[in-house]
Amino acid sequence: MKKIVGYLVMAVLAIVILVGCGNDSSGDAKTAAKKSADKEIKIGVSAFPGWYTWYAVEGFKQFEKNDVDVELVWFNTYSDSLQAFNSGQIDGVCAALSDTISPALKGVDFKVVLVNDNSSGADGIVAQSSITSLEGLKGKTVATEIGTIEHFFLLNALETAGLKESDIKLTNMTVENAGPAVISGKVDAASLWEPSLSYAASDGDTNLLFDSSKTPGLIPDTLMVSGDLLKNRSNDVQKIVNAYFDGMEDYVEKPDEALAFMAKQADISTEEMATAMAGARLFSIKDNYEAFNTKAEDYSYLPYTAEKTADFLLKQKMVSTELSDPASIFDSTYIDKLYKESPDKNVPDTKKQ
Repeated sequence: MKKIVGYLVMAVLAIVILVGCGNDSSGDAKTAAKKSADKEIKIGVSAFPGWYTWYAVEGFKQFEKNDVDVELVWFNTYSDSLQAFNSGQIDGVCAALSDTISPALKGVDFKVVLVNDNSSGADGIVAQSSITSLEGLKGKTVATEIGTIEHFFLLNALETAGLKESDIKLTNMTVENAGPAVISGKVDAASLWEPSLSYAASDGDTNLLFDSSKTPGLIPDTLMVSGDLLKNRSNDVQKIVNAYFDGMEDYVEKPDEALAFMAKQADISTEEMATAMAGARLFSIKDNYEAFNTKAEDYSYLPYTAEKTADFLLKQKMVSTELSDPASIFDSTYIDKLYKESPDKNVPDTKKQ
């Protein structure tokens, strides 16, 4: 009888311990969930004028004013930011629309929720002064960062001149290295974005052959966010979108201060930043709303742009499969809500800076 009672006592104690452990586990799970909800949201940014605007948003403290904890993570090399996003190391990333196609085809869970700008001269091809036309690039050494928007832009530019990639000697370099390479004469030409573009076009015996003002709407610059962030912290995504446009209103009212925040990150003068920004057409809330929602058979409509971009990438064998549903890349929820509440918020006219 004593043994039986002993066994019963031990069993009861075991149940109590197990229940206690179960409660601790539940508590740990809740704590982990809360920590995840409170975790700083990391957004990858790299050197392109339309994306430096995020540093104006940060400088004007609009993340804090909108009650969202955001860290802007700087990447010297653009492709590194894409890899960090695709591997889940950061929650959002500034990306050209062309660079959303490959992740979509590979099943990366994300959506484009915001368009910062359209490149309107902020991307371009600079060549040695002896080369005076795109046709003159045939057989020449041209540097760019392979697999990125500049590679895509270069291929489009070549196509307008009846050339293809095999007609040039393509050299893989980051934009930061390609600019000095064309200035020094190590390469015949380079496909660049600002601020490297302005330096390369003015600092050497070079000339600007072609820029993105000749391909309007081809290069929308966007904010991609992860599916996990959309699912678990949708309210914070809305706050980020709100903060961005609040920051743009500050930019309109205090352009010198905004440019100073941006120039500090770029390590250039405010005057140089203003020059770089002249090639970016910043999108207002209304511009965003129309780009997401107003169907058109031209580059003003994001799904159309995605479809044509994907077709071009497939043709160039930069991707291996067709994009069956271009609209699936986009989520207009956050822009739609903001448009209904504040349709008239303004953005700077960068051409007048």
